[in-house]
Amino acid sequence: MILVADSGSTKCDWVLADTDGKQLLTAQSEGINPMALSDKAIFSIIRENTDLQPYKSLITQIHFYGAGCGTVSADKKMKLILEEIFQNTNHISIKEDVIAAVHATTDQPGIICILGTGSNCSYFDGQECIQRIPSLGYVLSDEGSGNHIGKELLRAYFHHKMPARIKKDFEEQFDVDLNQVLQQLYHNQNPNKYLASFGKFIFKHKQEPFAQEILDNVIESFIETYLTHYHQELQKYPVHFVGSIAYYAQDIIIKKLKNRGYRASSFVRKPIDNLIKYIVLQNQNI
Repeated sequence: MILVADSGSTKCDWVLADTDGKQLLTAQSEGINPMALSDKAIFSIIRENTDLQPYKSLITQIHFYGAGCGTVSADKKMKLILEEIFQNTNHISIKEDVIAAVHATTDQPGIICILGTGSNCSYFDGQECIQRIPSLGYVLSDEGSGNHIGKELLRAYFHHKMPARIKKDFEEQFDVDLNQVLQQLYHNQNPNKYLASFGKFIFKHKQEPFAQEILDNVIESFIETYLTHYHQELQKYPVHFVGSIAYYAQDIIIKKLKNRGYRASSFVRKPIDNLIKYIVLQNQNI
């Protein structure tokens, strides 16, 4: 059996499939980011996923794509953890989330963008990803992401710039006691996940000028920060987007790219289904 995981910092999608790609099980857990979580925390998340436990001894291949992967230390950490939990596996592949975005969207050259809890952008030349601007995480960067939207919403709320009707709904949906918010931001293990939890709220009010302005600004910030560094490639190749923020804001993204003469080719909310197809095809070609 093949186990595939696609993890952001907020959630991790798991799919168990047979060698023909038939999905036998889908599950979801908390997000697993080896750069942000301890070994103990990662062990707990995987072992507490009761859907996977009955199949542990039957899994022979694991393909883990995740935010925070892509460095030698992070990949080694994830591989050792997975080897200990799934002891009958004979192949474990650890790849960063941008590779998941590539495998889920194209096998041809293009610009690959991730807009989920965090954000990222790379040029895929058909063989490898070239990243001109590093992803600096939620503190220094992550323009256009869920946690960027969360920052803007909290700032608008506490600076009294949120319209009354939206403010009322915001207060009903979230605990916005200042002490509680600061506790989550500065003492929580995953402040980026906490910030991103506000992301869905903006789309609930997407037709409101207040929400439109925030979405317009964060998408513009993403384009200016990342996409403009791939100007030459953008003249020749399409742009692919992965992640829930990109998916639900695609009308704004398409319009902004069109105004610049660029072409948005695809929007994939959850890459996991496409990843299964890619892995099965690769296995067949071996």
